[in-house]
Amino acid sequence: MWGGFAVQHVALALAAWLAPEQPIREVTEVYRSWVEHGLATGQWVGVGLAWIYPPLALAPMLAASVAGTAWIGWGWLALVALLDAGAFALLARIGDRGKAAAWWWLAFLALVGPVALVRLEAITAPLAVAAVALVSRRPVVAGSLLAIGAWIKIWPVAVLAAIVVVSRARWRVVAATAGVSVVVVAVVFAFGDPAALLGVVAGHAGRGLQLESVAATPWVLAAAFGAPWAWFAWNEPLRTWEVAGVGVDATAAALTPAILVLVLGVLALGAAARSRTSEAAALAPLAIGLVAVLVIANKVGSPQFALWVVAPVVLAVLSGGSRRARAPLGLGLAIAALTGVVYPWGYGALLAAEPWAVALLAARNALWLALLAWAVVELGRAFAGRRPPGR
Repeated sequence: MWGGFAVQHVALALAAWLAPEQPIREVTEVYRSWVEHGLATGQWVGVGLAWIYPPLALAPMLAASVAGTAWIGWGWLALVALLDAGAFALLARIGDRGKAAAWWWLAFLALVGPVALVRLEAITAPLAVAAVALVSRRPVVAGSLLAIGAWIKIWPVAVLAAIVVVSRARWRVVAATAGVSVVVVAVVFAFGDPAALLGVVAGHAGRGLQLESVAATPWVLAAAFGAPWAWFAWNEPLRTWEVAGVGVDATAAALTPAILVLVLGVLALGAAARSRTSEAAALAPLAIGLVAVLVIANKVGSPQFALWVVAPVVLAVLSGGSRRARAPLGLGLAIAALTGVVYPWGYGALLAAEPWAVALLAARNALWLALLAWAVVELGRAFAGRRPPGR
């Protein structure tokens, strides 16, 4: 198992440098520029300056630059490998279910490709995996890890919310989360501009539909068929491709309230299911459903978002075994495979609106909908079932 881990991470690290689009450039160019700006001016993004990420996102960038910003690429890959190894070791110690989850995670990383190592999700995913491996035995540690992850990239809040709604250890998790959050906010207040805390909200509220987002799929398909009312446009400030055309702005505006409504709906269903079934039966479907909603109703659809599903699926295996988690296991691998083909290998074809690349992206987005449907059905079945013994 550890041999497979080592070979895979070396292969993905090399692919990060050599694959089309050179995925490592996000680290060596963008992340490096933020670190160097802070070193040169004393004004740090997320602390003293508004940013598109929460403040702690700066921490792994600084850690990767410990040998100098010229080495940030290799420093980042080493940091990710260490975090993955720590989470992998925790899974391997749990028993057969933990080992099965670890093997699935290796397969997932191999399929999703080099992007698995070179974005902020490469930091938050192993933190979340470690948290779900520890939540039943060390809820305070699990809550702290998820809070750290959420202050790096918001998505671990989905796993946190599922635990708060379903788990008996909710108050210890909440206390740990609050403790980490107080420290982060206090540092920003002491050394920066409190307004920077709202930068991540402002940065996403006014943006358009990224090319790979689920909501952008109709315009991507229309562009592939040559429709005059849909095309792609480069957003220079955000350094990303977006869809443009009839109805795009209205759809983008509608997604902001839609994501809130969907999240509240899934949370309510999870709470109802928990009243009729066990914690183990409700926790993983709720976490998977919340993550799927965050992807489906998101204006962004970056390939690294595939990593959001890792911790919830690992949780499904740990709580129910591989047989009960067959659907999310299979859907997760399929999402990883299609994501890995589209980016980086087929990204040029996607930008050219070539039908095969567009079809793969549309299929990937449909799988996110299927994953949400599975979670809703599982929670609905749990609610319709009998109460667990002793309730």
